[in-house]
Amino acid sequence: QLDRRIKTIVSQRNELETVLASMLEGVVAIDNEERIININAAAAGFFDCKPEECRGRNLQEVIRNSALQHFVRKSISNKVPKEDDISLYHNGEKTLHLQSSPLLDANKVSIGTLVVFNDVTHLRRLENMRRDFVANVSHEIKTPLTAIKGFVETLRLGDVDKPEEIERFLGIIQKHVDRLSSIVEDLLSLSRIEQEDEGKTIKLEEGYVKDVFQSAIQICHSKAEEKKININLICEEQLVSCFDSSLLEQAVVNLLDNAIKYSEPNSTIHLKGNLKDAEVKIIVEDRGIGIAKKHQPRLFERFYRVDKARSRNLGGTGLGLAIVKHIAQAHGGNVTVESTLGAGSVFTIHLPK
Repeated sequence: QLDRRIKTIVSQRNELETVLASMLEGVVAIDNEERIININAAAAGFFDCKPEECRGRNLQEVIRNSALQHFVRKSISNKVPKEDDISLYHNGEKTLHLQSSPLLDANKVSIGTLVVFNDVTHLRRLENMRRDFVANVSHEIKTPLTAIKGFVETLRLGDVDKPEEIERFLGIIQKHVDRLSSIVEDLLSLSRIEQEDEGKTIKLEEGYVKDVFQSAIQICHSKAEEKKININLICEEQLVSCFDSSLLEQAVVNLLDNAIKYSEPNSTIHLKGNLKDAEVKIIVEDRGIGIAKKHQPRLFERFYRVDKARSRNLGGTGLGLAIVKHIAQAHGGNVTVESTLGAGSVFTIHLPK
């Protein structure tokens, strides 16, 4: 009987260890003296330590994070469930969501606290992006609306009696209405691409990449002509890939449009297509103003602008690169950027062969 009971206890302990080891969430049991009773592999991984080396040691020795230590101390003293977020700076910044509950023995006496960790870095980043998006879209729409309202009120009150002044005011109103229309159109376009991507309704057909390039150059020709910018096309006639021609054309047009806006007059933009490492690369290279390193990770976010005043003056909606990113993803690829401030930028759409 004793042997059977021991085997049962060992089996139950092994089952518990297996469950803890298999959890994606980090779990740490800490006694009232702030010593670690148990820690699973996920929690140990967050703090770059080994579970067997942590058990029985003081929390401060093993995990040098003042926010966590303060959280555990309050959890033990208050003996009530708690929640909080802490930041970790080991192997890049992470945000961990902590949940604690009192650790009770068989007699319901508190012997410490149990802390569960969840890595919410990606979730918090998405929340911040959503907040930024709401703030930015509100600002982008409110600015032209305020201008329209002001000019309409001035005209309505009859404060302007010269025909040329009235014409000028109406021209300004028209410009802001066009800007609003562009923003709404780009938002709808972005929404449609995302929905089609999620529903896998985008029809990819094999075609020649050069045909898309020539069509995109034709669309951007007048803007390039205004600044006397030459678009140099480098692409093999027989380069083929599977794509939605209208979407891919839109992505290339957006990249060319940006390159034209931020390039000096009388300069050259290179539009290249090549096959390398089993992927088709579509490259737009300019010698424009370039982009600082700190801005590059956020370039493809909706409404993110490096230079807010300049990009608005140039007529951008702040959605062009976000559309390029989602078109690339809808094709099973991605988009990257390499840029040096003052030396130009290289945007590359990577499509699977």
